Amino acid sequence: MKTKYQYALAIISLLAAQLIWVPAQAAENLPNVIHIAGQGNPYGTPYGTAVIGVLRANGYLEKAFADEHVKIDWQFPQGTGPAINEALANGQLDFANYGGLPNIVGRGSGLRTKILASYGSSPIYVVTRKGAAIKTLADLKGKKVSVSRGTILELSLATLLNSINLSEKDIQLYDLKAADQISALTSGDIDVVVGNADILPLRDKGIADVIYTTKGKNDPANIFGSLVVTERFAQRYPEVTQRVVDAFVQAAAFASDEKNRQQVFAIWAQTKMPRNSLESDYQGDLLKDRLNPLLDNYFRANLQRGISFARDSKLIRRDIDVQQWVDDRYINQSIEKLGYQSLWTKKEANGNDSPGTR
Repeated sequence: MKTKYQYALAIISLLAAQLIWVPAQAAENLPNVIHIAGQGNPYGTPYGTAVIGVLRANGYLEKAFADEHVKIDWQFPQGTGPAINEALANGQLDFANYGGLPNIVGRGSGLRTKILASYGSSPIYVVTRKGAAIKTLADLKGKKVSVSRGTILELSLATLLNSINLSEKDIQLYDLKAADQISALTSGDIDVVVGNADILPLRDKGIADVIYTTKGKNDPANIFGSLVVTERFAQRYPEVTQRVVDAFVQAAAFASDEKNRQQVFAIWAQTKMPRNSLESDYQGDLLKDRLNPLLDNYFRANLQRGISFARDSKLIRRDIDVQQWVDDRYINQSIEKLGYQSLWTKKEANGNDSPGTR
């Protein structure tokens, strides 16, 4: 028969075992692989530009999970946003960094994602083939204009046309991927391409002229997009999600530092994008302004504008609650933890700096 002393020892031993056992049970399990995609490029290389390109090249994710032997599966589909949405729908991705319009179309079509960070803002360019006799945006009426449908550039084109009281009905619209746009313009099958820095080599090779750009402006037609995570992954692996955002913010900080400018261009040139085109795209711009990851009022206003366009264009049938979709807890924690509170400038909905943040 056990004495009261023995019972007490038994209870203390049991409690001690539970104290040891409970934290072990509470510790988050890790995935074997983290699947992440960035928007593709016309050259079909498995590399990216902007923050996602630096994240991949500098191995921030690989370093963050090296001790636990978690593999990082990188994908850069040439189909960009639409292809990324398909991969998300098929359960092939956990994270994705891609344009605002396909973000919206995916969410509006039922993809359960959360927005974790902005991928920044970039200008668009309108290039015309030599001899097309197109000098201004108004001259686009009736012309053969190409854009990649389903990408953020579709929203950019619609915004440009609206600014001159035109619509898609006033042009001959050709839905081509970036690589096909380059060959179609070169052959004369189309007159105009609306794109980002990917199409600047056409200008640099003397094949086309830039007749319009939003460069240097906080223009509604500018490109914007997001780093997203599937809700399922974030719910199952909240600590892992935080570590991924930490790595993304580290990459954004590196890419935003002017002393790293030449190294950043070298990283982006791994896409096979000509380096002189990359440098031209960023000439006169501060890296930290273009690569700002903050989910500020400017980002949310762009998102809301994109949702309105998607609804009006019948690309989505349901409304999207921006406040429910954007989850800024992760990036706020990363910035606080890593000490980047003064690196990037918050912007108001109109694109102006928020008071006291510059």
